Amino acid sequence: MTANHTDRSANRPNFLILTTDQHNPTCLGYAGHPLVRTPNIDALAARGTVFDRAYVSNPLCTPSRATLFTGLTTRGHRVRNNGIPLSYDVPTMPEALRQAGYQTHYAGKPHLRTSLTPLGLPLDQVDPAEFPEARELWRTGRTKHLPTPYYGFEEVKFVNGHAHGSWGEYVNWLEREHPDQAHLFHDRVPLEPPSPAADFYTSSYKWALPFELHPMTWTCTRTIEYLNRYGREEREAVGRDGHCKPFMLWCSIADPHVPLAPTAPYCYRYDPDEVPPPKRRDGEYADLPPHIGRIHATPKKGSDIDPYRNECAAHYYGLIEMIDDNLGAVLTTLRENGLEQDTVVVFTADHGEALGDHGMWGKGPYHYDGVIRVPLIVSWPGRFGADARYDGVVSLLDFAPTILDIAGVPIPEGSRPPRTVGSAEFPPWPGHSLLSVLAGEGEGSSGMALVEDDQDDLGFRLRTLVTQRYRLTAYSGQTYGELFDLQEDPDEVHNLWDNPHRRVLRDELRIALLDKIISTDHALPRRMGTS
Repeated sequence: MTANHTDRSANRPNFLILTTDQHNPTCLGYAGHPLVRTPNIDALAARGTVFDRAYVSNPLCTPSRATLFTGLTTRGHRVRNNGIPLSYDVPTMPEALRQAGYQTHYAGKPHLRTSLTPLGLPLDQVDPAEFPEARELWRTGRTKHLPTPYYGFEEVKFVNGHAHGSWGEYVNWLEREHPDQAHLFHDRVPLEPPSPAADFYTSSYKWALPFELHPMTWTCTRTIEYLNRYGREEREAVGRDGHCKPFMLWCSIADPHVPLAPTAPYCYRYDPDEVPPPKRRDGEYADLPPHIGRIHATPKKGSDIDPYRNECAAHYYGLIEMIDDNLGAVLTTLRENGLEQDTVVVFTADHGEALGDHGMWGKGPYHYDGVIRVPLIVSWPGRFGADARYDGVVSLLDFAPTILDIAGVPIPEGSRPPRTVGSAEFPPWPGHSLLSVLAGEGEGSSGMALVEDDQDDLGFRLRTLVTQRYRLTAYSGQTYGELFDLQEDPDEVHNLWDNPHRRVLRDELRIALLDKIISTDHALPRRMGTS
């Protein structure tokens, strides 16, 4: 870490980004969930602004994470689905901060490149530089660390995968530092004989691995180590009448994504009999696109998961409470190092989880609210309002431009001429900074969110428009679709797509969807001349 001997400007704060994976937006205390306990995240919400209607640009891990890094739509960064790496050539928000003088540090799961090696390619022919996150390269020892700077991050403490399926530096640490307990991880040892749900899609069981050895805890501990190191060096720099460079620190937790395997005592915290019932309606599949009914009817390794839905949800809640306790330790460390007043803290997720609603699990291919909406909290004590709620529609496309706007760093555009070709030039990124909302001075973005989802294996693409009142989802090449009135039908159990009284509305929203697709198209590279 390096010091500079100028006063830190008010628009050069630190950034602490806290992200979870596959987090249903209702499963938080501040969101009103009747069971889930998240006192530390709730306290963060009370210190900042909660965006109650934040939507992903894509409900899959790698595409959504690529948007968080690049500020671009799925079309813009070209990561249309999991299994497609984000090109090293695409400019990123962390790299823009690094170039502007920020320290950049990452702990946890990036998932910006493929977790697997190319189909059909022998392992000895795989280039580790092109597949640095690939599981088998880590497990065979061919990869021992990520190349840095990694999409703008100078340091990366890497773990990928979930629960007993994790790999990376975490596994190397576990085997080196705790060899007598590593078998609890490798053999996914349960605390008690699991129910049949352990062999289903959700893989739900009570894990014997101690809390302090969980991959989530490892990620947060690495984050805490960085904060303690930075705090110590900042105090030393202040003693020399200077400051360390500000930091961008990203703590990326891979839970509560399946497998649903909380450790003790969290695996016992929630009674399955108290889990609220799922959102659903008898006969609702008759009004929905046919693949949704097929997904529900398809056995998951031999049987329907619904009999175990409450157990799975109880374990999911336990993982969220584990997250809250870990993040509480991170936020306490931030405060104890005297960094809270100089740090913007953001809490969000890459996408949601259906959690049994409508008989669905996971993240698609369906765009129910629990899948495409995510938590979003932004806090900067003394600078932004506290205990504020914003109920306008925003998008994770707004995340990267907001960070750069707060930092006073321009959006990376690559080459551009000294003089623009035209005065009506489109902005470089499709999202909108939320700084005016955070400062209490204005509204957010357009009030509509676009969600893109390419399902190559199913042969169709989904495009969704969310407005203040409606959610419309169109399918390429199909006459069917979805239209829900979120004001009158917040549980999304009455599809109005074929309702003759809503055809005008449906067509108006389809035109609005088309306009949103056009208006969010990639504006880069810039024209260098007129011909």
